[in-house]
Amino acid sequence: MATTAARPSPLTVEAERALEAVGDPILIVARSGSVAYANAPARQLLTQEDSARLHIAGKASTAFLTRARATRTPVPGVIALKRGTGARRYRCHGCRLNRESIDPLVLLRLLPARDTRFNLLASEAVRLRRELAERERYQQRLQTLLCERDLLLANLRSTAQARARAERDRDAVLARLYRAHQAERECLARELHDEAGQQLAWLKLRLDRLRRAPSPTEVEAMLKQVDAISASLRQVVRELRPGTLTELGLTLALGGLVREWSDQSGIAIEFQLSGTRTPLTPEIEVTIFRLVQEALTNVVKHAQGTRHVSVTLQYAEAGVTLAVEDDGPGLAAEAMTEEHRAESGFGLTGMRERLTLLGGTLVIESSPGGGTTILARLPMTPITGG
Repeated sequence: MATTAARPSPLTVEAERALEAVGDPILIVARSGSVAYANAPARQLLTQEDSARLHIAGKASTAFLTRARATRTPVPGVIALKRGTGARRYRCHGCRLNRESIDPLVLLRLLPARDTRFNLLASEAVRLRRELAERERYQQRLQTLLCERDLLLANLRSTAQARARAERDRDAVLARLYRAHQAERECLARELHDEAGQQLAWLKLRLDRLRRAPSPTEVEAMLKQVDAISASLRQVVRELRPGTLTELGLTLALGGLVREWSDQSGIAIEFQLSGTRTPLTPEIEVTIFRLVQEALTNVVKHAQGTRHVSVTLQYAEAGVTLAVEDDGPGLAAEAMTEEHRAESGFGLTGMRERLTLLGGTLVIESSPGGGTTILARLPMTPITGG
């Protein structure tokens, strides 16, 4: 090493041989801080770092050398070796060399390899722990995102299935309503043909006979036939649109309907109103009127033995509710068939479908011997203006 070659060694040949046999890097340092001697491991270590002259510098290094020079027991410390413009710190053990002189030397055993390796391993372990923690956080975030994606896909599938079911139900309701509408038109056409059409043809024959042989009796019979034709046509018009709804409104029209039905059937009936009356759309009014018609018709046809019927129309903020109750034998005993329900051309099945299109519901409650209750609920849809 250049340091040892530039000036004579302060050690004897035997001491140098002994230090050369040591496997650890050993330095002999003078009071001035210069390196007086370095064994082979130290020369190899220090030459790899730099080839300039070595010198121990710094207040911390000077203080450590002072402590080491005062004892023959090795003390731990840190020194800074300066070579040229660079410096490097080393951990070491130092003590006073066994030599009596005014300027005792300090023996330093460097610990660079072991500490450096430990520091590198510690740094690598810290880095690995950080990477593992970050990877675990990333895995957790990824798992959360995957769960959210699965929930979103499930919701999308559920929404798509619900939409498909709703579309199928809507198409089925529209198809049934179309068939009911067609059946209603056919029923009206049959009534016009069978009733009014045949009576008009018979009236024409009577008029032809009257032209050839006038007769007061024939004129009276034709007037009665004209009255029958007028009644038949009024019935057809009522099937299309109850005139009393337009003329009197829903409440008075229902009152007239239940009174007329009671007079014809001989069954006592009670009509009640509750809540604040609110104008409804024509579609809702017609639906309520037809539902009362259908329910009362079914009482006469299929609930023999009924003695009392009640019709209740209740207005509320959420909507309007219609309840038709009878004390008949109940649906189980009535055994209403689809043909019975469709005889009027409207039927409870058609009523339920029309209520569904208007956003309402129809519930039929019955028990053997406990009568029947038809409960319809419709959303409140006030009309604007007028």
